[in-house]
Amino acid sequence: MNTADIIGVFNVLAQLAVAGVAVWAVLASLSANKRQIESSDRQLKEQIKASEIQIQKQIAENRRLVTEERQYQNRPIMVPREEIFGNAIVSLSSETFEPSESLYASDDRIDWSWNHAVGLKLHNMGSGPAFNLHCVLYGPEKICYSQFVSWDNGPIAEKNAIDIDLMHSSELQLLHNDSVDGKHPLYDMSLDSPSNPWAYRIACLTLTYHDLFGKKHVSIFHYTLQHRWVHVAIEEIPGEPPLDLKELNAQKKQGPKLSAPPIITSH
Repeated sequence: MNTADIIGVFNVLAQLAVAGVAVWAVLASLSANKRQIESSDRQLKEQIKASEIQIQKQIAENRRLVTEERQYQNRPIMVPREEIFGNAIVSLSSETFEPSESLYASDDRIDWSWNHAVGLKLHNMGSGPAFNLHCVLYGPEKICYSQFVSWDNGPIAEKNAIDIDLMHSSELQLLHNDSVDGKHPLYDMSLDSPSNPWAYRIACLTLTYHDLFGKKHVSIFHYTLQHRWVHVAIEEIPGEPPLDLKELNAQKKQGPKLSAPPIITSH
């Protein structure tokens, strides 16, 4: 093989090498482009999935807000109106024409030994009906049986009133420091003070009731020496599960749940 042939062979080999490098570069570029496209597709799918999740969360949140707003707008709000009255027919003195019995003592405080029903006018100021209305009128008497109770009243339509009779009940187990909402006791026994005078809490009325959606609510009012009502709280009952007055009383009647004694095993 002469020199010209050798040079020709080298030229061919060089051209093949250059072509091979070019092909490798093209293949590498195609592979890189493929990986970039796959990465872009993956990122796009992840972004689409994240957007769909965010949209679903936003839809669920909007539904929740709409539901809460609807429930809020249709909640009942039970409040007392007018003074408490002794709901009984009593005889009159032939001399003074005064009743032989009276719900109120001479100092205008409630006589908790009154052995008849007491009447209470309640008004639903809300825009939804109230169900399962329970009432406890609690005073300074230490014995819970001295308080006045009424269970299972209603339903009371929105913007409507109802007359309730409350009686002493041997079934009442709730003490003055029991609380429906965990903040306000059934009767405030704290000392007399300028900011919380006795005259503004001769009795405490606690009302619990359910709304159309099954939520439970509580209204709490103090009764004053002038026989007027002072608002304390109107709110949804907290807790898991929330307990109304009757449920709280039933729980109290059952007593504390005791754990079973440990099992004795022989060694």
